[in-house]
Amino acid sequence: MRAAGKGGLIERRFASCRRQSEGKARETPLHQLYSSAFSKQKLEIYPTKKPALPFGDLPPGYQHLHTQLQYECISPFYRRLGSSRRTCLKTGKWSGRAPVCIPICGKAENITLQKAVTSTRWPWQAAIYRTANGVKENSLKKGAWILICSGALVNERTVVVAAHCVTDLGKTIVLKTAELKVVLGKFYRDDDRDEKTIQNLRISAIIVHPNYDPILLDSDIAIIKLLDKARISSRVQPICLASSHDLTSPTEDLKITVTGWKVLADIKDPGYKNDTIRMGAVQMVDSLLCEQQYEDNGIQVSITDSMFCAKQDHAAFSNICPAETGGIAAITLPGKASPELRWHLMGLVSWGYDKTCSLELYSGYTKAIPFKDWIEKNLK
Repeated sequence: MRAAGKGGLIERRFASCRRQSEGKARETPLHQLYSSAFSKQKLEIYPTKKPALPFGDLPPGYQHLHTQLQYECISPFYRRLGSSRRTCLKTGKWSGRAPVCIPICGKAENITLQKAVTSTRWPWQAAIYRTANGVKENSLKKGAWILICSGALVNERTVVVAAHCVTDLGKTIVLKTAELKVVLGKFYRDDDRDEKTIQNLRISAIIVHPNYDPILLDSDIAIIKLLDKARISSRVQPICLASSHDLTSPTEDLKITVTGWKVLADIKDPGYKNDTIRMGAVQMVDSLLCEQQYEDNGIQVSITDSMFCAKQDHAAFSNICPAETGGIAAITLPGKASPELRWHLMGLVSWGYDKTCSLELYSGYTKAIPFKDWIEKNLK
């Protein structure tokens, strides 16, 4: 038995020449005919029985014919793709598909917004930081890092984020990778907390959607590729990606949860040290109502097919102002491998004007579902 990497595969080797009586085996129709028409002694010499092959030394990397390998994922945070058992064939190849272990997505405790949220952790929440170089602010040291946005971890090397977080404001110019970093496993807003659980990860590439419009904030979505792999654990896990056919309820009935840290936080505030990631429930609203509300407040907006508007849910707990967090929106849906509910990325906070935390004011989000194919294309 040998193991391959963290979260990788356990490989078990089985000899091929075990006798029929040692376990069940596949049978052809002839097996059934012969077993009923001939004696057990005659059956022993028929060619349908597996031959007993002598085992000897083989060159490194080679296995005996009919040797079987069984695979299991080591970590409980991973699941296997591909065949669980493979057999060495006469062709010199292995049967089935090569197995690989991938992180389980969207798996978190069954959280309801009515429960206390002071201890709720969202393992796919990624904190996006930018260097403070060039910022004229007495409280910021040169080279310090500033929390600017939240993103969603979708695999070990990929974070989905709003495009306006990784570009110059109002432009399509992409920031340099050295100006940004991703922090995973974060819970408290205070950067001096969570030192033992957080992962500070460097960025290898930033991919902004080609249709991103920094004026209208249309297609406000980008992908951050991590230079270092995220270490999957109970505190760091990816979220699932949903497709349109996964939604069985009308969009206005979806229970959407928004999570993020307060970006405009005052470090002198007495509660800053204990401030944690915030959350709240929102409901989708009609695009025309959203445009009208903004127009009534002197702001012209255009709601495109890649956006949705939402307001905070009166009936659910909330301690978040979406427009000042730059958070992510998620929903629970049945998983593809099991009926267990899993969290799926629904959208990214894109724009708003809510500075009073009024439950009646709307915020704009980038839909994640229309960009699923584009995201998956850039996962590798």
